[in-house]
Amino acid sequence: MRIVTLMEDTACAPAFACEHGLSFYIETNGKRLLFDMGQTGLFVCNAARLGADLGAVDIAFLSHGHYDHGGGLAAFLSVNSHAPVYVHERAFEPHFSHKPEGIREIGLDSALAHSPRLRRVDGVARIDDTLTLFSDVTGADCVPQGNRTLCERADGQYFPDRFLHEQSLLVREGDKTVLFTGCAHRGVVNICARAGELLGRAPDAVVGGMHLFSPSTGKSEPDEAIRAVAARLAHTSSRYYTGHCTGAHAFEVLRETFGERILLLAAGSVIEL
Repeated sequence: MRIVTLMEDTACAPAFACEHGLSFYIETNGKRLLFDMGQTGLFVCNAARLGADLGAVDIAFLSHGHYDHGGGLAAFLSVNSHAPVYVHERAFEPHFSHKPEGIREIGLDSALAHSPRLRRVDGVARIDDTLTLFSDVTGADCVPQGNRTLCERADGQYFPDRFLHEQSLLVREGDKTVLFTGCAHRGVVNICARAGELLGRAPDAVVGGMHLFSPSTGKSEPDEAIRAVAARLAHTSSRYYTGHCTGAHAFEVLRETFGERILLLAAGSVIEL
């Protein structure tokens, strides 16, 4: 399996653009996949520099309904004429961030909500024998405190986002399975636990954000909370490739536990598994 980081908050070289966002191009089992699409169309430029042919992508996935993961959806649809895009059925509902200066909408472009390319799913969706989406995460262990600034709206009232729109992807190749997360708003511990239930074991690798840093506040989770996440995950042999909303400080704290089992993502980085 080959995983190319098309967009991330940092870049591994000046030739690659970066922004607060996430996007992965994945080659596996003879298929080309796209998981998330960054905040803008910049991931398309990085793809060209990395030799990732977005026009040849077979299937695309959107992890949740926030702009930094789906803001580039229109750009992808313009360069790819055929790939279905799997989204949670609630992904296009409005989502907001509550900041001291007021409430800001952080959802997806509603003009794309009725695109015929979208495939809406919920719960556990087995795309084929090697690809499984799931959103039915019910655990409440080590849920990020950064979620407190995020909300949804109904009947004119704002309330804490329940992240019903968030989904994760399991990709199996041979005897190995990789778990892709977007921001892990429901808690990376809970998402990994649900993945373990579906697989009957822990995934071999976990790739994506862990939401241990809040861009709304500019603060990381407390060190004790980060170490609690590490302690819950340390019993498996999974490797972790993370960045984006994990944050540089949280990564260093996690590395105290995981050592060489955790690596930092950057736009332009390539993982061979």
